[in-house]
Amino acid sequence: MSKRNLLSRFNPFRRRDKGEQAALMSAISDPLLAVDIHNSPLFYNSKFNILVDDKEIGRRRLWKVIVDHEVVQGYQAALTQGLSTSIKAVQFHTATGVMFFLVTISPLRRSNGKIYGALGVFHDVTALKLAEQMRIDFVANVSHELRTPLTSIKGYTDTLMDDVSQGRAIEEKFIHAIARNTTRLMNLVEDLLDLSSLESDGVLQKVEIETEEFSARILKQLQTTFEKKKHTVSYHADVKMVWADPRRLEQVLVNLLDNACKYTPEGGKISLQWTAQSPESVEVRISDNGPGIPQEHQGRLFERFYRVDKARSRESGGTGLGLAIVKHIMQRHGGSVWVESAPGSGSTFICQFPAR
Repeated sequence: MSKRNLLSRFNPFRRRDKGEQAALMSAISDPLLAVDIHNSPLFYNSKFNILVDDKEIGRRRLWKVIVDHEVVQGYQAALTQGLSTSIKAVQFHTATGVMFFLVTISPLRRSNGKIYGALGVFHDVTALKLAEQMRIDFVANVSHELRTPLTSIKGYTDTLMDDVSQGRAIEEKFIHAIARNTTRLMNLVEDLLDLSSLESDGVLQKVEIETEEFSARILKQLQTTFEKKKHTVSYHADVKMVWADPRRLEQVLVNLLDNACKYTPEGGKISLQWTAQSPESVEVRISDNGPGIPQEHQGRLFERFYRVDKARSRESGGTGLGLAIVKHIMQRHGGSVWVESAPGSGSTFICQFPAR
């Protein structure tokens, strides 16, 4: 609804009964508050009443109802100067949490042009504000993750160049460090591109996959990794087939098995199991007897760049994107992923696929 139409509808000189005016105000999804030249409420709708949670609105002056100084100033500018104002991301503390609003304030005029009040429309921009904050956090995290290996590569390269110019022998360990950080950088970029592809709704190529043959290939692929830490790996399947994209399913299994290997101590146990909990779904469960994950971390495990143990994760070469990729792959399949874990009791990651 345009601002002109909104102001026209709420002109008190139009012949509308109170019931019709109340119905119109309630039908508008945005909270509304109009005040007179004395800063007392002229009218407001139920959405505004819920927003401020104040039963005494009708008896209060503007600055008692709204504590944001910039919004109060916007109303004053409309009342005294006839100016319209837009104020971005005004914060309100509500019963359901913090919310953000774009507040647009305009003067109310009589037919002769005289100002008799001001109307504020409060448009909820909480989702946009949170999305913007997520984007800022993501850029900050990516910048940090890129800077770390780049700083190491720059430092070791400068040292090698100095050694060459001084005629000193080249230290092989510096070359290995450059190679290690270059690999980490490439893995990070590949994961970022992969995540971007998943979020942009790339098409899945779903086919029927034999769980036993497919899982055996993945376990063989990771065999050297398991052997380095002397892990015992077991496999069991109650389900013969799963309907999935082979490339994406491989990513899920490799990511989860690799994580289990990283965080399970030497000589530990890892298992891969396919089950059918109902005719409508197929589950793959990857379990380990590692240290487990505290409850307070489990809700954020699948966020981008979230790490329970940041230092250990970086030391093991993780990008911080593996579980986020797993989550997006499962969502694209119409499934879900979650973790069951407790400190000292190991962890089980469960991926649930639709049966078809």
